[in-house]
Amino acid sequence: MDLQWYEGVATSLFLHQLRAGAFFAVVPLFGRQRDSFWLRLILAVAMGSVFWWVGDQHVELPGNLLALGVMGVREGIIGIALGFALYTMTAMLIAAGEIISSEMGFSMARTMNPESGVDATVVSQLFQVIGFLLILQLDLHHEALRVLGDTFQACPVGEPFALEPIWLGLRTLMTGCLVLALQYSFPVLGTMLLLTVALVLLGRAVPAINLMEFGFAVRVLLALLASAWFMTAGAPFLAAAFASLLEGARGMFVP
Repeated sequence: MDLQWYEGVATSLFLHQLRAGAFFAVVPLFGRQRDSFWLRLILAVAMGSVFWWVGDQHVELPGNLLALGVMGVREGIIGIALGFALYTMTAMLIAAGEIISSEMGFSMARTMNPESGVDATVVSQLFQVIGFLLILQLDLHHEALRVLGDTFQACPVGEPFALEPIWLGLRTLMTGCLVLALQYSFPVLGTMLLLTVALVLLGRAVPAINLMEFGFAVRVLLALLASAWFMTAGAPFLAAAFASLLEGARGMFVP
């Protein structure tokens, strides 16, 4: 009997760490490349142990290995779903950068993103870096860990949970992510629209002028200036957007 109790304790610890490990494997706030693998692994083991210590330290032992595997899959689904939900915080800025890059003519100017390992436009990488710095300044990475801790209360380890709220929550977050990306890029897009109208009127007023000589350079310069200005002016908007996405991620998991 005592041996079975210790096995239940070990199983609970393993499942806590499995959920935390799946979360850190997906969420981009703590790195996703090989150079941060061991750091994320240590952090996952540490956070899983902390949540195990303050939560359910014992679960009922499954009848066989297949049942244990099902329990592990459930924990992995929760961790991956939460990590993907929090990924929308940076995906919003990446999408906004892609939209602005296409408008300013920088869609072909792509470099390797050191955070994700895939190529991306330079503007989207700039926005992503600004987003990471703002997340660190506002301590939202700590809030992400609190959301992870809340999942252990809403969905106890080893217990079944409803998939529908998680699925609907992810759909809502992805929709909101795209809407926020459009809203964040709209001031720059509006500025570029005014520039386009001005260039068209200039071409009509002075037919002999060659707009191709300076039109592209003016578009790039104005887009960079507008983006740089809105990075500061739009910080409150980003803070509110991050808070809404965090609340949406927390609302995916209901008791």
